Amino acid sequence: MTEADGGPVARMRVTNRDTELLELILEPYGSDHWLRPGETFVVETYGFGDGDPFEVEHEPARVTVHLDGHGDVVDVHGVVIECGHGRPKTGEETTV
Repeated sequence: MTEADGGPVARMRVTNRDTELLELILEPYGSDHWLRPGETFVVETYGFGDGDPFEVEHEPARVTVHLDGHGDVVDVHGVVIECGHGRPKTGEETTV
């Protein structure tokens, strides 16, 4: 896909280089996507206003990406990663 036919306007790779799970939150949706060590997801946006396409916040074990438009989290092959992917069960340790 291209921008002209609705494809991504901007893409940003997020890789977990730690030994524990990394939570990726996509705002303004509040969707959570959990990366295992060594895993890479791509945040795509399909249009944005006058600002930058992404704003990123980093906290221990969490990255929050704010979009200035519509977007998705996909794998490196472009397959959509659904909300809750890899989410630990309640009470489960977040270490792998």
